[in-house]
Amino acid sequence: MLRQSYFSRMGRKMERLGDAFKSEEIREVDTIKGIQFPSFLETKKLIITGPPGCGKTTILSAIGGWPEEGYLDISSKDWWKSPILHQRPRELHLGLPFVGFEKAVPVYDAYTLDDSSYLEIDFFRIPLPPPKTHPFATNFRERFVFEFILLPAEKTYELRKTRSKSGTHHVDDDLTLDKVREELLFFKRLALFFHQNGMTVYIRDALNGKPKRICEPVLGQLVQSDEHGEALYHHLDQIRLRERLLNRSWSIRGNKKLLDLFVEVIPNALNVERCSIFINDPKTGKVWLQSGTGLDEKQIEMDMEDSLVGQVIATGDYNVNEDMDLLDGPHKEIDAQTGFVTRNELCVPIKSLSDQKTAGAILALNKMGGGSFQEADRVLLEKVASHLQSAIESIFLRQELMDFSELLTNRVRFSEWAKYLMWVILGVALAEAVLITFLLEQL
Repeated sequence: MLRQSYFSRMGRKMERLGDAFKSEEIREVDTIKGIQFPSFLETKKLIITGPPGCGKTTILSAIGGWPEEGYLDISSKDWWKSPILHQRPRELHLGLPFVGFEKAVPVYDAYTLDDSSYLEIDFFRIPLPPPKTHPFATNFRERFVFEFILLPAEKTYELRKTRSKSGTHHVDDDLTLDKVREELLFFKRLALFFHQNGMTVYIRDALNGKPKRICEPVLGQLVQSDEHGEALYHHLDQIRLRERLLNRSWSIRGNKKLLDLFVEVIPNALNVERCSIFINDPKTGKVWLQSGTGLDEKQIEMDMEDSLVGQVIATGDYNVNEDMDLLDGPHKEIDAQTGFVTRNELCVPIKSLSDQKTAGAILALNKMGGGSFQEADRVLLEKVASHLQSAIESIFLRQELMDFSELLTNRVRFSEWAKYLMWVILGVALAEAVLITFLLEQL
């Protein structure tokens, strides 16, 4: 459950920060053959990983590590007990599970599944070593130290282009800077995932520089003892199940490509200038653009109360407005932002498959030739909305999962602080009792 809460919060956080996280240089280091390592490091625990061609072998050779590269599927059961981890220090290529695909693959083979820009790591399927629970248990989390080499994409690209001239590594064939960036992104997310779940991790963003520690907080253990907590976990399981079932029907790429296709087709079918598909964000009370004519994803974000799209999502009923170019309102701000002039608009809701909520809306803008929207336009657009329910529901459920997991984490944190406060109060009370007893004995 810890990983689920983490993944949802991390996913939202990385959207805000552009997949960056806070880090700082490790001050106490030892230099071995010109390479700086953390002073706390026991080299027999070291596992070096990172994108292809980032310098793993260079770092490993400085400390006389195991000479052969290894491969480890970290979605496999008890991967921390794998024989391949017996020889350390060593470098490893990690097999990662991706959402919608059963087989785990290393990042350099991710393209065999789909366009890498549509893939995301399925953190739900990465088991973690159990924490030490009694004195005789093995502490697998302290058995390994992971070094993630995360050089800037441009630097790794330069190194790999030089290496490709030798023709020794097929992973360098048809290399592009975008591909290197995508591979780096996967490893950044994995490093943060390991760190926030209690694994020992440090990163290296320059081969000749100091290693760095990640400064993001480590998640505490979740408590599942009370009935209310069990109900929260049950709710989370239900959301996860719904989301997974929809993932089997619609891949991430399939959802987006389907929406893009409808955005391309609808203007011709309705004889309008533009079409946009919006998603409801229940956490913020806003709606954001998922796909639109001549627009980028999330280029437009609107308040529920002040926009036609928001009103349609809130009420679940269609709406149509004429002569918008003569009226003031939020649409004027969006027109100024996009360089478009809205004359009339038709908006219909996209209902949720699983409940009575409205997951999104389709907006058609400006009938060609100065015409007005007719009943036939509404009927056609509502038919399109019914066909988009599965795709929008998948996106909607991902948002709901993020919101619920964040709530769950906040409640757990509050519970931990409440328990800490209770023990402090109890300690003070006991100290007072001892003091009073001592004073009474002196009388």
